[in-house]
Amino acid sequence: MTVTVRRAEAADQPACACIFIETVTATFANEPAEGKTATAYADSIIGEEQWVALIDGKIVGYISVYWPTNFIHSLYIQPAWQGRGAGRALLAEVRKLVKGDLELKTDKANERAFAIYRRLGWRVVGEGMAATGPWWRLRWAGGVL
Repeated sequence: MTVTVRRAEAADQPACACIFIETVTATFANEPAEGKTATAYADSIIGEEQWVALIDGKIVGYISVYWPTNFIHSLYIQPAWQGRGAGRALLAEVRKLVKGDLELKTDKANERAFAIYRRLGWRVVGEGMAATGPWWRLRWAGGVL
């Protein structure tokens, strides 16, 4: 099983929307219903550059980055494919392209994601509160992606 990463294409958007809906539904219990739709997905990537991860030719995840602030806005891996290297491959691709610091936020309730980011060398640089609960702001601090 090999993970490949490539820049997202327009034809990838339906698959990415499905991954978004499935992952948000499985991961974020407090997300309101309107936050778990194809429209919410489309709204979430406006102005961002996006890559997809494929395993055996199937899109299993995506990452989107807002380059003006080097901010990873979205990193979603289909639940059935989590833990197989797709997220790490997407992060590695973005890390190769970034100039300067790279940041992201993760919900404090998403303990699994937080632990993965910390293990990969991200460090906490802030925290805040959203309608769905508290979050951590993380910055890339080197390490092994």
